[in-house]
Amino acid sequence: MVTIPDPTPHAVSPLALRWFSALTGLTSAAIFVQAIVAGEFVSQDHRDGWISVHDIVADVVAVFALATMIFTIVVLRHRSRPLLIASIVLFVLVLGQVAIGHQITDNKQDWLIGVHVPLAFVVFAVAGWLPISAAMLRRAAASRR
Repeated sequence: MVTIPDPTPHAVSPLALRWFSALTGLTSAAIFVQAIVAGEFVSQDHRDGWISVHDIVADVVAVFALATMIFTIVVLRHRSRPLLIASIVLFVLVLGQVAIGHQITDNKQDWLIGVHVPLAFVVFAVAGWLPISAAMLRRAAASRR
């Protein structure tokens, strides 16, 4: 008889859940910092410096989103399909945001601001959902032990 691994949250190791929580927390925090930095240059005062900071933070966000996605693919892919999909979606959205941001700043495509800003809200939603889901998984796994 063939046994199928149990895909429920209690099958995920506590260490894996801690790592996932840490990665999603770092990614979400970096995205929050990104919004704060964006708010600084909207006022137009000292704009160029804040745009440079926004660009650097975008790279940090992309690295954290990539790390979260890779971890989810490698460790959690058989345990939680929604987390897998959300981490991939977040990384793709972040890459899109970075590309659009470069078009705005490097190629003066200011019309893309109308895409960049609303898309940021979608990024926020996914980035907010992931740590909440990680906490729920940790609680579910702890209650089963």
